[in-house]
Amino acid sequence: MQLAIAIAIGVSIILGTLWVVRLLLIPQPGDPDPDQVKEIAVDYRCVVCGMRLTVTHAQEEKPEAPRHCREDMTEVP
Repeated sequence: MQLAIAIAIGVSIILGTLWVVRLLLIPQPGDPDPDQVKEIAVDYRCVVCGMRLTVTHAQEEKPEAPRHCREDMTEVP
C-alpha cells in the first residue's frame, strides 16, 4: 500500500514538473510594430469590482475589452 502511494506521488511530481517546463518553453509574443500602434483613449470598467482602466495605445481603433476579475470589462462612455 505504501509503495503504491509513493509511486503515485512520484508520478504526480514528474508530471507536474513536465507541465511547468512545457509552460516555460512557450515563446513570448513579439513586440508590436511601432508603426501600427495608434494613440486612442478608451475607458473600461470592471463589472465585478468597479476598477477603471484607460487604454491609451493600441494596434486597432477599437481594441478587445480586457479582462478583470475573470470577466470582460465594459466600455465606459
